[in-house]
Amino acid sequence: MTQPLSREGQPVPPVRFRYRADGDWKETDTDQLFKGRTVAVF
Repeated sequence: MTQPLSREGQPVPPVRFRYRADGDWKETDTDQLFKGRTVAVF
């Protein structure tokens, strides 16, 4: 089995997310969620 490549130190790719809030559709993106933060994904 091959080891996945490390993405350590790489920025989170830009993605837009749609979600429901108060009965309406809203949008957010990775910048709003993660900008200036350290993210760990396992």
